[in-house]
Amino acid sequence: MEAIITPLTDLLSALPEGYLPRWLLFTSALGIFNSIQNFCTDTLTKRVYAGKPQEVTPLSGRLFATWTWSVSMIRIYAAFHLQHRFMYNLGIWTYVIALTHYTSELFIFRGCKFNGPFLSPLFVAVTSLIWLTQVKEDYIKFN
Repeated sequence: MEAIITPLTDLLSALPEGYLPRWLLFTSALGIFNSIQNFCTDTLTKRVYAGKPQEVTPLSGRLFATWTWSVSMIRIYAAFHLQHRFMYNLGIWTYVIALTHYTSELFIFRGCKFNGPFLSPLFVAVTSLIWLTQVKEDYIKFN
């Protein structure tokens, strides 16, 4: 067990101070789980896109998995490098893109319904954006 805990502790100790870097890692872990799930099945994705579940296909699931995995990797890098303005901004943009996607699916394309599975990613995107914009200058040390 120590073989797992020690490297994990060392890794987490390399994060900048505060809860924000840990939040970014947490949302990245959720995103990676969601990516794996989307590669395997479309069941949960059809719940998010409950407005038009027939439009969720294996191909759209795999595309969504790849996109989610990509932004999760950006968030992991951002979590460890919040002191750099460009990484901080990339982290912000991942949530802007997610929020744009989900709100357009709700209001324009009608692919989403205002239900629990939809509210989860919406809550994460909104909360993260508010948090990231509120504490930006506390973390950025390099332009």
